[in-house]
Amino acid sequence: HSGHSGQDTIEYQPSAVQRLVCFDTGGKAVGQGATARYPARLAGDCAVSYALLSSGYWTKTPYGTKNVPKDEVDAAVSSWLSFEGVKRIDHWGQALARPLTQDLELVPLDDPLALGDGDKLRLQATFRGQPVAGAVVAYDGKPRGQTGPDGWINVKVRHGGLQVVEATLRRPLDGLKADEEVHTSTLSFTLGGQP
Repeated sequence: HSGHSGQDTIEYQPSAVQRLVCFDTGGKAVGQGATARYPARLAGDCAVSYALLSSGYWTKTPYGTKNVPKDEVDAAVSSWLSFEGVKRIDHWGQALARPLTQDLELVPLDDPLALGDGDKLRLQATFRGQPVAGAVVAYDGKPRGQTGPDGWINVKVRHGGLQVVEATLRRPLDGLKADEEVHTSTLSFTLGGQP
């Protein structure tokens, strides 16, 4: 839920949900969500809610983009395997200033809920628990730069309310079923911790 006027829910196939986890302020997983039906749900008061989805293989052809591997179409132009992580922070603990998963993840250095309009948000992009360079980072859908060799990037908070920061990392594959993996990580939180 948020204060913006966008879509309230996004429909998806339950099979796309790979993982749904609730973390406490100590960074400990305290609950797994039911992912077999729509909508997936987490019970309890999560400091961090995390979901990993994969919509599978996508192949672009001269006739449009199809949700199938490259080896199942004629005249493939490009292809990719898609993974999307979504992380929502509602309560802060210093243990959350480290990666919680092995997926592509945006990790705040300090409490993002305490930021104000105009403050800098310092983030580190990690993949498989390690800093990752070259991830493209966007704020409210607008690219703001790439992570440096240590995975760090600063993003200026430009408004109150819901904050959405996204990182994208592309990794080459062997080209049989797809040319590359595309990992996307979305971090959201609300300034002041209010919904």
